[in-house]
Amino acid sequence: MFRAVQSVRSLSTTAACRQDLIQQTFVTKIREIAKNAGNLANSDPAVKKALQEELNRLATKFQLANADVVSKLPTNFEAAKVDSAVQSALEGQTLASLLEGVKKDHSEYVASRDAKKAEQAARNAALKQ
Repeated sequence: MFRAVQSVRSLSTTAACRQDLIQQTFVTKIREIAKNAGNLANSDPAVKKALQEELNRLATKFQLANADVVSKLPTNFEAAKVDSAVQSALEGQTLASLLEGVKKDHSEYVASRDAKKAEQAARNAALKQ
């Protein structure tokens, strides 16, 4: 019994240590990124090269003088106004009128279903004779 408690305790402390190491590594990485925020000076040369190639591609696509002009382009994005389809469909209608429409549609469905059942029963009766 004592041995089982001791092993569970050691497993839980080991898991806590691992979690602490992972958390510490995560926090360290976040602080490192925050320190170099927006700065590619310490990044990999391949990343710098890919960025420059992308800027050159955009400059040629939009017929700009050079890649430096791309970074100075205005980037003002307007938030799109999205109307809810439900609000548009229900505009000007009351709950009572909506319920009335649903009841009418339901009664029409039941009537058509009963008519089809009666028609099928008539066919079956004709086939049996």
